[in-house]
Amino acid sequence: MDPVIPHSTRHTPESLAARFRGERDWMLLRSRCFEYPQARYSFLAARPFLTFRAYGSRGELGREGRVADVMFGNPWRMIEGLMARYELLDEIDLPFPLGGAFGFWGYDLRVYVEPRLRRGAAADLDLPDAWLGFYDSLVVFDHRVDRTYIVSTGLMPDGSRDPVRARQAAEAWRRHLDSEPAGEPVLESGSGRMEWPGGEVAVSNLDREGYVSRVERARRYIRSGDIYQVNLAQRWGAPLGEEGWVHWLRLAERSPSPFGAFLEAGDFALASVSPELFLKMSGRQVVTRPIKGTRPRAADPDLDARWTFDLQTSPKEVAELVMITDLLRNDLGRMCEYGTIRVPDLLRLERFSQVQHLVSTVEGRLRPEVTHLAALEHAFPGGSITGAPKIRAMEVIDELEPVGRGPYTGCGGYLGFNQESQVNLLIRTSVIENGRAWYHAGAGIVADSDAGAEYEETRIKARAFREVTGMDPVVRGPSWPAHGAGQR
Repeated sequence: MDPVIPHSTRHTPESLAARFRGERDWMLLRSRCFEYPQARYSFLAARPFLTFRAYGSRGELGREGRVADVMFGNPWRMIEGLMARYELLDEIDLPFPLGGAFGFWGYDLRVYVEPRLRRGAAADLDLPDAWLGFYDSLVVFDHRVDRTYIVSTGLMPDGSRDPVRARQAAEAWRRHLDSEPAGEPVLESGSGRMEWPGGEVAVSNLDREGYVSRVERARRYIRSGDIYQVNLAQRWGAPLGEEGWVHWLRLAERSPSPFGAFLEAGDFALASVSPELFLKMSGRQVVTRPIKGTRPRAADPDLDARWTFDLQTSPKEVAELVMITDLLRNDLGRMCEYGTIRVPDLLRLERFSQVQHLVSTVEGRLRPEVTHLAALEHAFPGGSITGAPKIRAMEVIDELEPVGRGPYTGCGGYLGFNQESQVNLLIRTSVIENGRAWYHAGAGIVADSDAGAEYEETRIKARAFREVTGMDPVVRGPSWPAHGAGQR
């Protein structure tokens, strides 16, 4: 049986995913802005044959929602052993995954990458450090040519392949794709609003004074030569009066992005509208695209052009992106063949419906012994959301941020069993647990940062979250601080 089956359907990725509401352990990766090569496909993966959760050095293997086995050690090594079991390197050459490990790698996995790092602030949410579902089948939407494919390999937990399982999974996907799409829910902005006990709508872990004082402490580290730049975040929390899936639909409508993702893990969910590619790997080719600097879009062409000019001529934004581009060039140099690192785009302007960014592209060719997981480990976490130098910047983050980051500024996506992999930075991401949503936003602090403007920048970056949870009124026109803003 061919593991890739074309199949026409009237479903969109969202309408197909909605059929799995009420189930657990499924993930939608939803691409928009299809002019970007990395945003060509959307994927829906459901009903994994195995799940993996890491809680520090404890790893849990799950089947059908229950813990089937427990392991201890370095989470990266545990995942490495699982990935080696499911390699499909002799299969047809495809530009999308032939099954794979879909999920997220949280920020605190960094302590297993750099031995001198320790966990910083306490993790106050009951979330794993990593969650991965191992899927033998999925549906692929190719938006460039408007085609849909069923992928079904029949992979089993022991690494063998069962043709009967492959046929059954393919038939189940056919039934879903042949069904009549249900109408999309009507999304009224702010209708997910609910109040905390005592009447408070939403809270942040830092007030203005607390954030400003931390920016000033970070600037002292910069002036003393410890670091050049650091990303400092604050976190909002809001109760949800709706399920996580509807919350993600609201975010995606308010803030369309190339790399949207929704993960339903049962006891928690992730809702992401990330604009930033961390790593895309195809065979031995690897690409990363750091973003620094953001301005809004405007309906008035003159105002839109002024914001573009302000972004492209901002010494702060340009210096930050050049610095982070060099950091990621060095990160790729640790895993790539000598002489293959290139920067085909530096300070490229990219425009979306609501914002415009400065973006660089760094690419290289992996050494033969470097797997996709090893490449992810070498580069983890992304330098654009930590700072430079990266290790010392993370130590400063540990000192200054009052709560653990959890999934935020880790990454989400997939490692394909056929060496087609893509992971995106988990920014602009809600973590949903026990009827509440949590959302980080940060700012890049440099020597000449204005602390008050950096605080306002984080509030602006959380605007979509604050609006869809009813904390703020919807702002239809663009607004931005005169200081100018970074991206996270």
